[in-house]
Amino acid sequence: MSKLNWKSIVGWGIAALVAGFIVYTNMQEQKALQESGKRNVYAVLPLTGTMAATGKEIKKTMEIYMQANPSMPFEVKFYDNESDPNKTISIARQIAINDENPLFTCSVSGLCRPLIPILSSLNGFLLLSPSPRAETEDWKEFQRISFSHLDTNQPFIDFVRPDQTVVIIHSNDETGHSGANLIAENLQKKGITVLKKVAFDHKELDNRITVLKAMSYNPDVIIVTAGPSMGFVKVIKTLKEQEYPGLILSDPSLRTPSLIALFSEKESEGVYVPVMPIARIQQEYPEVEKTLTAAGLELYNFTINTWDTMNIIKHFVSNNIPFNQDEFRKLGKWHGISGDIIFSDKGNSNYHFIMSVIKNGQFIPVESEDK
Repeated sequence: MSKLNWKSIVGWGIAALVAGFIVYTNMQEQKALQESGKRNVYAVLPLTGTMAATGKEIKKTMEIYMQANPSMPFEVKFYDNESDPNKTISIARQIAINDENPLFTCSVSGLCRPLIPILSSLNGFLLLSPSPRAETEDWKEFQRISFSHLDTNQPFIDFVRPDQTVVIIHSNDETGHSGANLIAENLQKKGITVLKKVAFDHKELDNRITVLKAMSYNPDVIIVTAGPSMGFVKVIKTLKEQEYPGLILSDPSLRTPSLIALFSEKESEGVYVPVMPIARIQQEYPEVEKTLTAAGLELYNFTINTWDTMNIIKHFVSNNIPFNQDEFRKLGKWHGISGDIIFSDKGNSNYHFIMSVIKNGQFIPVESEDK
């Protein structure tokens, strides 16, 4: 008869106790919330890993919102998915054990979209924000409170003149290819000649050959479309280093504070970037601007999306409105702090973007005739 492995038995016993403690703690938290009469909102964010900068900024915005609005009818519980979509799913499953109708909020398409198909089995609902990718599937258990690919690219389409030629530099991934195709298709409808689409890799830090290839077509305009990455940063820096003489139109990713901080004023000067307008915030919601800037946050798409999402949660919970797509469709649009959010079919939504130009490190709104 083999000897008992007491180390293994003790190890499994400790693991069971830890798991039991976690479940007990979650149950106690849920019970406390039920007794307080407040709804629990589970914010699943990338607080570590490759997307940590984004997740931490969204978390900070939510925390500042709650501090500025202390009498909210809901509580926010933060969870770290470690920039891993599989972790997002496992967290959601664990939460659903102790919450019969969990309400999640999650950001970044790639980290959150895998959760959508399983929401019905969890009896949960997801507010996806910020997240630009629109859905074509007919999923019912989520609502995007964010912008679409067309929203962010429309300023490019409106800005380029019919007599100008264009080369599009895009990331070699699904987002980059779809963005480049969308821009090219709409520019061509205006009679604008798209000379070439050139792809780069997000991890490629020496992309001089790619940039020189794009410049070799002598375009009047080069549009760079990609998600935030060092490869994206390097493309724009290289265009400047090579003294490209035409107009550089950059993806809204460049408005991300952690990215624009990597540029000197000379490197970013004169680059055009679609941004969410802030005139409404300054005119109608000066206290929001003051609150965010006092906390070291900037007024741009991620903080704007997050603040709007919190306001919408407050509206739904305060008025006992069920979280489902039908209610958002009935709402039609929401008076957001930057502009109206339009709720469309299949859980999608739209925001308005305008073109800006970087001058002295600032994003200055421009009109088409100012080119």
